[in-house]
Amino acid sequence: MKEAIRQFYNEGFATLFYKKPVSYLDKKIKNKKVVKFISILIKIIYTILILALAVYILYKKLPK
Repeated sequence: MKEAIRQFYNEGFATLFYKKPVSYLDKKIKNKKVVKFISILIKIIYTILILALAVYILYKKLPK
């Protein structure tokens, strides 16, 4: 299960929407608590975005 979660946040759209912004923030901000909070916030937004995209695609592809 850990591997699936790691793969979800390290491949595909995650490189653009999660991994790159978090690594950029990690380099620029020295306060680790702020970085952790912002990365959790980005992770939540990314997850909601991907789930909404999946629901939209399924809605359009399923026959009525």
